[in-house]
Amino acid sequence: MAHRIYYFSGTGNSLWVARKIQESLPDTELIPITKDLPAELAAQESDHSDNDNSGHSQKPETIGLVFPVYMFKPPRIVLEFIQKMPKSDYIYAVATCGNAPGKTLTTVKNSLLRTGNFLSAGYVVPLVSNFLVLPKTKTNAGVEKAFKKAEAKAQLIAQNAQKNTPHFDKEMPGIIAKPVSWLLFNPMYRRIPVLDKRFSVNDKCNNCGTCRDVCPVRNVKLTATKPVFLHECEMCFSCINWCPQKAINWTPLTKNKKRYHCKGITKKDIVSNRYYKITEDDD
Repeated sequence: MAHRIYYFSGTGNSLWVARKIQESLPDTELIPITKDLPAELAAQESDHSDNDNSGHSQKPETIGLVFPVYMFKPPRIVLEFIQKMPKSDYIYAVATCGNAPGKTLTTVKNSLLRTGNFLSAGYVVPLVSNFLVLPKTKTNAGVEKAFKKAEAKAQLIAQNAQKNTPHFDKEMPGIIAKPVSWLLFNPMYRRIPVLDKRFSVNDKCNNCGTCRDVCPVRNVKLTATKPVFLHECEMCFSCINWCPQKAINWTPLTKNKKRYHCKGITKKDIVSNRYYKITEDDD
C-alpha cells in the first residue's frame, strides 16, 4: 500500500475518521494500534528490507496517525507506538476530540522528532466525547453538524496527504493549556493504567465477555462471575460504552448516563481489529 493509517479507537470516532480519509485516499491501508500489534506492521524501516514477507511496504509514501484526545494528550499507547513506528517522508496526525484538544499535536510532533521522524501536518476533528463523566455538550443537531464537518475535514486531509501539503490546525493557546495540564491533567494522565480501580460491575452483568473482547490492551479478564480489570487501562471507555447490559460504571458519575459509540461503527468492527485471539487464559 502506498498510504498507511495507524489508528486507535475505543468507541469508533477515530476509526470512522480513518475510514473517511481512506475513502478519499486511494491505496490506503488501515492498521489499528493495539497492545498486540504485530511487529512487522509497526517496525522501524531500518529493521527490514523495503518489503517483508507479509507484503507490507516498510516505508509508505504517507503515514497517518488517527487517535482521540485524552486529558489534552494522545493516548499512552499511541505515544508508545510512535517510538517504534516506520519512517515516512510525510506523516500527519489527526486528533479527534469531544471538547478541547489541548496541545496534543505539539506532543505528537515532539515525540516524532525524538525518533527522527517529522510531523508534516496536524488536524483537530471535533466529534462527540465518549467520556461519560462529562456533561453532554451537543444536541442531536449539533452531533449531525459535527459529523458533516468531520467528513469534509477528512476529504481535506486526504487531499493534502496526496500532495504532501503541510498543514497545522490551531491548538489551544499555551497560556491556557499548560496550567490546566500541569495542575489537573498531568497527575491523572500518569495514573491512567490504575484508574480502572474505580470501575465497578453491577448485578446486570451476565459475563458475556463483550468488555474483554473490545478492550484494545487486554485489560479485562473474566472470572466465574464478573470481569476484573488488570490495571493496564487506557481509559478509552470501550468496555463501558459497548457493554450491552450497561453493567459497568466508572465512579458513580457514569451511572444512568446514555452510552455512546460512533454512528456506523459496530462492536464487530472494534472486535475484528483486535489482533489477539481469546484463549482459556483470558477467561
